[in-house]
Amino acid sequence: MSNFFPIFIDIHDKKCVVVGGGVVAERKIKTLLKYGAKVVVISPEITEGIKKLVELKKISYIQKSYSINYIKDALLVVAATSDTAVNEQILKDAPFLVNPVENLSIQIKTNNIRYIVPSILQKGDLTIAISTNFPAISKTIRGEIKNFYGKDFALYLKYLRKLRRELKEKILNQKRRKKIFKKIASKEIVSILRQKGFKKTKEEIDKIINET
Repeated sequence: MSNFFPIFIDIHDKKCVVVGGGVVAERKIKTLLKYGAKVVVISPEITEGIKKLVELKKISYIQKSYSINYIKDALLVVAATSDTAVNEQILKDAPFLVNPVENLSIQIKTNNIRYIVPSILQKGDLTIAISTNFPAISKTIRGEIKNFYGKDFALYLKYLRKLRRELKEKILNQKRRKKIFKKIASKEIVSILRQKGFKKTKEEIDKIINET
């Protein structure tokens, strides 16, 4: 059993520092940007892909070797250098969340929280994170789930988000509202979604609202 506690964190507009400028660092940077982070990269050299992100002003770049001063106010830090000793020092120095890209010794004593990035599947409002002790299996599982939750499911979730706000305003009776919510998120509705698509599902949802 993994020692990692699964959790989702809002990093939008939060300072996230990536120490390292190689291919792995580039991948980490792109993932952080996807979730709205303010990314700062620390490295003497960077890949062409990272350079493009700097030129587009999507990230900040400090062309220096690692120093603790660069990470003091970061929400999370990624240790992605090619030097194990530097990565271990980052692991010790990070103020809060730290992601070592290599398998560093768990014996290193720190006051921060070490985290890993799972295999992620995102379909609109649906986010599924998969983690195993064998990353290739996580990717295989993600592929299977991806086929199970398609475009119609993303449309369904988007509609539910909009509908939830509307029903909270229109239906003041909490008991009735709760009953509707339960029905429109039921196994029966999801089954209709998979078999007949979003259009038919929307019709069934509208029918439930009118009849409940």
